[in-house]
Amino acid sequence: MTSDQTTPTTRAERTRQTRKRMLDSARELFISQGYPDTAMTQIADKAEVAVQTLYYTFKTKGRLLVEVVEVTAAGDDDAVPVPERDWFVEMMSSTDAQRLFALLVEYGTTIYDRVAALWPPITAALSDPFVAEYWEGIGAGRRQAQLAQITRVAQLGQLKPGLPIEKATDMLFLLSGHAPYRALVEDAGWPFVEYKGWLFTTLVEQLVDAPAIDVQVATDLSFADLVPYPAATRSNT
Repeated sequence: MTSDQTTPTTRAERTRQTRKRMLDSARELFISQGYPDTAMTQIADKAEVAVQTLYYTFKTKGRLLVEVVEVTAAGDDDAVPVPERDWFVEMMSSTDAQRLFALLVEYGTTIYDRVAALWPPITAALSDPFVAEYWEGIGAGRRQAQLAQITRVAQLGQLKPGLPIEKATDMLFLLSGHAPYRALVEDAGWPFVEYKGWLFTTLVEQLVDAPAIDVQVATDLSFADLVPYPAATRSNT
């Protein structure tokens, strides 16, 4: 009887471990070899599974890449949906626009640091309709979330005067997007924490109706020492 009760758990755990091994192997090869030069047989060999198992689980290489991106972005195996995470709940219920943006920068940009190495494989895979649709959906979802964030700032009466919600959303979408992160962190070599300090300062300056940046809103966050982002550092970087 004990065996009957424990076997399903053991089998489930084995399945989970095998899936993780396949995802880890795919991530490593996609990054080291590039997406086009990585074959499903290579991934299967590295994961020590039959290639049929890999196809049965993920169907196509494009779907496997998407799964790798999702797991990497989440940062854990059993990820709580972002809207249910404590930081997101606090962000959307905040009565201070500066605190809202501080939380967005602290937690919302962390995904870039986790997924950055996968951007070249994603770009190389965009000829796959499934990957292209997924990536377009990521952009659309991010924009929708940022519209909600800007709407919250407007409801608080803290959006810059004369700045329409749609235009403010455009600015947030651009400033907190992939391109500035890649330009500053990957290309220019900025430390990630410095990028966060710059982004928070810039968002507040451009979007919030406030006489000054409130350093208190970031005291518990990683970039607290860079708030407001020093003008001297900005000009010398």
